[in-house]
Amino acid sequence: MKKEELALSFKLVDISTKEFAILEDSYTESENVQMGTFVNFGHDREHRVLGATLKFQFEQNEKPFLVISATCSFQMEEDAWNELLDAQGNKIVIPEGFASHMAVITVGTIRGILYEKVKDTLFKEYIIPPIYLTELIQEDVVIEFSSSE
Repeated sequence: MKKEELALSFKLVDISTKEFAILEDSYTESENVQMGTFVNFGHDREHRVLGATLKFQFEQNEKPFLVISATCSFQMEEDAWNELLDAQGNKIVIPEGFASHMAVITVGTIRGILYEKVKDTLFKEYIIPPIYLTELIQEDVVIEFSSSE
């Protein structure tokens, strides 16, 4: 759905921290650190809400020591929601650019949550670096509705 002129009206309606953990026993100060990034999208059809969930996992030797996940929920204006529905109304297609935009907002939100949670701990140096979400989100996001919706 490459609609370059598609302007989608929405508002941020919820921020939810899904997961936060510090696993000190899995951390060694002198070890190299890797960070895993996970992204997922969801919906609430009844309320015209799209959600972007991102998870960041800081690891050493494939063992996580710091994990954070949060969801930002965006309520779509009715016309915008209808623009995203397929012709049969069986699925919603989130354009790649808008999916990236929701993810960018969510990453920024998670940075703030993480800062507040670790600012007075040994893990205060771990921040979420700049992320090229275009490498993670390379196509439109298609969400099929279940038969019960």
